[in-house]
Amino acid sequence: MEQLIKGTTAYKIFCREAEAGRLAHAYMLSFEDAAYLRYALKLFAMRFFGAEEGSAQGGQIMREAFPDCKIFPEQGKKFNAEAAVALIEDSAMRPSAGDRKLYLISSFEECSAVVQNKLLKIIEEPPEGVTFILGAASLAPVLPTILSRVRLLEIAPFSAPQIFSALCRKNGAGVYNSEAAASCGGVFSVAEALAEGQFSEIHSSAMELLSATDAGRAGIVSLKLGESKFKRQILSEAQRLCLAAAAARPAGRAAGEDGRILLAAWLPPALIKGAEVFGEAMRDLKFNAYYSALLYSAMLRLIEENNKWQKLSE
Repeated sequence: MEQLIKGTTAYKIFCREAEAGRLAHAYMLSFEDAAYLRYALKLFAMRFFGAEEGSAQGGQIMREAFPDCKIFPEQGKKFNAEAAVALIEDSAMRPSAGDRKLYLISSFEECSAVVQNKLLKIIEEPPEGVTFILGAASLAPVLPTILSRVRLLEIAPFSAPQIFSALCRKNGAGVYNSEAAASCGGVFSVAEALAEGQFSEIHSSAMELLSATDAGRAGIVSLKLGESKFKRQILSEAQRLCLAAAAARPAGRAAGEDGRILLAAWLPPALIKGAEVFGEAMRDLKFNAYYSALLYSAMLRLIEENNKWQKLSE
C-alpha cells in the first residue's frame, strides 16, 4: 500500500509543496479506502516532518507516538465534541520537539455537523506552527464551510494493474489476484479481501444474477443480493463475465464453464449490452441507495435487449 500511495498525484503534490516550503495550513485528503485512510495520513505526516523510513522519528509517527504529531480519534472511537475540545486545547501548547505541530483527523466524514462547526475556526486560523490534515473516505458528509478552508488532495481509485501488482507484492501469485484487482473498484482493502477467498462469493452472486433470464426471477435474485456488502464488486464481476462470454464465441475461443452457461442463456449482442449496463450501474451506485432496485433495473435492460435480438434472429 505504501508504494501505491506514494505514487499518487496527491502525494506528489504534497511533497512538492513541502520541498518548496509552501505547505497550506490545512489539507483534506479524500481517499475512498477507509481501511487504509489512517495509514495514508501517517505517510503524509512522515513527509511533513521529513522523517525517513526506518528512522526513530518515522517509527514514532507510524506508531502514533510522536509528540508533535497527534492523530484523532483514538483507535476504534469516533471524533466527538469532547475530542474536538481536547484538540483545540492541545493546539495552543508549544511543540515538544521542534517548531511545528501536525494534527491528523481520520474518518472526518463521520464527524457530526456540530463537531465540524466546532473545528471551523481553528482550521481556518490555526495557531502559529500548527497544520491539519483531515482524512475522509467520502466528501459528501463534509460541510462546504470546511471544504472551503482546506487544500483538497484526492487519491483516485487505483487501476486494476496497480492493484494486481500490489497484491502480487504482498501475496505472491495468489489464485484470485487478477479477479480481485478487476473487481475491487480500485480499492486495495477490498482487493485484499477478495484475493483471500471472498471473490468466490462475489463470483457466485454475479452468476446467480446473470442466471435470471426473466423479470420474475430477476426480481427475486435482486432482492436477495440487495443487502450484500460487495455491491460494487458484484456489478463489476457481472460486467466482466458478460464481456468474457461475449468475446469467446466470435473469436472461437473456449468459453469455459461460466461462458458456456451464459452463452446458453444470452445472445452475444445482449451480453455486450449487459457489460455496458453494469458499467452504468457502477457509476450510478453512489447516487442510488436502493441496491436491489439498481440490480433489477439493470437486469430488465439486459432481458429486454436479449428479447430484441431473439426476435431479430427468428
